[in-house]
Amino acid sequence: MTTMAEPADSTTATAVNSVSTTETAVTTVTVPGAAAGSVWRNPRLQILNLGAFAALTGVAVADVVYPLLVLGFTGKPILAGLFGAIQFTAMVLCSIPAGAFIDRHDRRRVLVTSEIVRALLATALAVSLAAGHVWLIEVYLVAMALGACQPFSSVRILALRGVVPAEQVTPALAAQQIFNGVAALLGPALGAMMFTLSRSLPFTVIAAGMGVSATCAYLVRFDSRPVADVPGSGSGDSDGPLAGLRIIWRSAVMRSTMLFITMINLIGVPLDLVIILEARHQGVPTRYLGAILACFAAGGILGAPLVPRVHALLRPGNVLAAFGAGAAAVIALLAAPFGGFWMAGCMLSIGLLLPAVEILVNVLILQQVPDHQRGRVMSATMTFMGLGTPLGAAFGGTVLQVLSPATVLIGAAALLGCVTLIAVSQPDLRAAQWPAGSSSDAAGS
Repeated sequence: MTTMAEPADSTTATAVNSVSTTETAVTTVTVPGAAAGSVWRNPRLQILNLGAFAALTGVAVADVVYPLLVLGFTGKPILAGLFGAIQFTAMVLCSIPAGAFIDRHDRRRVLVTSEIVRALLATALAVSLAAGHVWLIEVYLVAMALGACQPFSSVRILALRGVVPAEQVTPALAAQQIFNGVAALLGPALGAMMFTLSRSLPFTVIAAGMGVSATCAYLVRFDSRPVADVPGSGSGDSDGPLAGLRIIWRSAVMRSTMLFITMINLIGVPLDLVIILEARHQGVPTRYLGAILACFAAGGILGAPLVPRVHALLRPGNVLAAFGAGAAAVIALLAAPFGGFWMAGCMLSIGLLLPAVEILVNVLILQQVPDHQRGRVMSATMTFMGLGTPLGAAFGGTVLQVLSPATVLIGAAALLGCVTLIAVSQPDLRAAQWPAGSSSDAAGS
């Protein structure tokens, strides 16, 4: 939950530590022809959102069918899990160099090219499956290529800023969250259903989704070249592939935010497995487990339209505190033996809270760095956020060997509560304001 401007007045001047003495200014990009009203009446934004929906639906389908494909070939869960491990490793290894590449090349072309590559990879597998000739090494090579493409495809979040004015970034991100949530809700079910009909069918759909994404990115015209560096800031620590990591680490607000999100991922990644085991322990029928987990995505869809209002009412630190405290309470309530409908309601509640935090990361980080560094900062953000994923999966599997699911849920809630207290105890984070010019800047608490 997947973003430094010069403050407009003295009340925001101390909100975010400056990254360096040469990086306090941010170039403001004018968006010609952007809709002055609702983001839903911005046709270029909606074309980008359509492409994002098609791509993310393909990704959600792929997350299900690639492991199923390996499992069908080998019958070994460990080899099916290896697909995700290879994909994640390739993504992390490519994130930093990808960020530097994005900051030096036309971002629209980068997005179109990466989506075409992902479409070709799925097409190759669909053809191979239809012909009956697929090797396991081929599937693993695809996993590596997909992971390598992911940081380049994530440039879509920077493309959004080329089609909306600065004051509409938060509502535009909220609208995009709705598309993302629908894709996350539909993709797994579609993938499983299509895989039972034909092994090659879901890969054809994945290829089509990436093709639609590439076409939408090609059709939307905007100035996608990174804005030139400000004089005197293009050398030394402000340049180079590792600049994004240094920028985040040197800002107390960014550092606290990213460490908080990393810990959220560490705690949250294994919860799906924990919830499944707890539901089975409570006697919930297996056929309802998918619906319980799907309520999380449904909550995200319902919570996304509320983000601008939440950001207007609460400062960034308060948003993190509300999410951490609320999520901790709901995770603890999941351990209560009240059955499937209770667990579904809890998952819906957590989903409602998540979009405000995901968009907070985007607005508070990417919107506050100069345009010529946003690719590297975005990649560094992906690296930070991804660190908790493998650690959380391994940690969750280990503790479930010795503790009951209910005990793990209560422990996760307590740990999340402690992490939240540590995060909001940071003075810089408590004092942080929304970036000047964003729609969230209208009010703070």
